[in-house]
Amino acid sequence: MPRGGGAAAAGRRGGWRSLAEAVAAAVLWGSIGVVYRMGVAGGADGAWLVLGRPLLAGLPGLAAAVLGLSRPSRWSAAVGLLGLAPLYASYFLAVERLGAALASVLLYTAPVWVVLVSGPVLGEPPGARGLAAAVAGFAGVALIAGPGAGPADALGLVLGLVSGASYACYIVLARYAQARGARVAEVAVHSLPFAALGVAAVVRPAGLPGLLDLAYAGYLAFVGTLLPYTLSSRALRRLEAHRVAVVSLVEPLTAILLAVLLLGEKLSTAQALGAALVLASSLLAARG
Repeated sequence: MPRGGGAAAAGRRGGWRSLAEAVAAAVLWGSIGVVYRMGVAGGADGAWLVLGRPLLAGLPGLAAAVLGLSRPSRWSAAVGLLGLAPLYASYFLAVERLGAALASVLLYTAPVWVVLVSGPVLGEPPGARGLAAAVAGFAGVALIAGPGAGPADALGLVLGLVSGASYACYIVLARYAQARGARVAEVAVHSLPFAALGVAAVVRPAGLPGLLDLAYAGYLAFVGTLLPYTLSSRALRRLEAHRVAVVSLVEPLTAILLAVLLLGEKLSTAQALGAALVLASSLLAARG
């Protein structure tokens, strides 16, 4: 095979591997809501689950820094404080005021924000296909989370939009930082202690965590946060930010499937149509 053909094939394999990493991250994130509901229903403190997620997930980064294996950078602080901390805090508050359904719709305005800013900020214009994928994906999420959404609340709506913008900020910042030489650990691992600092300023548990709190928070921290953020950051080294953002819409689809299988929730016709739109938008974003 000519050398150029081999390089092209390797590039395609790398692209598909990055796409698989982005999808895997979205699937793991999709389990967070179901595990959170199971934990609270089982007696765990919801505030500790929200705070424990970045707090426990930040421990490996702190250990690596203390041992001198890797260290945080200015990019770690930027991603943690400007992206992840406001995402965790605003989404938690939006859920309190709007309910999880409407809050999740507003959270997944993130791909639209990314499409709007990735061109001027990253030099990655999404084009007609990227814009169509973002619109289709947002429409799918709206159908998925629309039925049963709580009554509108002005402050809640603002907080929900802030959560979506914060999620987009995380994606764009991580891509921007890695394009300028930041390592995956800097944006995926070392950003989490900074995120925990930001969340701790808003979420205040009443007392010390119990074993049940730690068990569920441990899942949310390591399986629902540390691993998917690492996979997502790896994907962002090769894939455009707007493509990763739209592929991440697989997350609410995963959440619905897990809710049906584990919690016995029903899937309405509108939600089924929304799930199909999410898959279609993800496939559209992955092509090209």
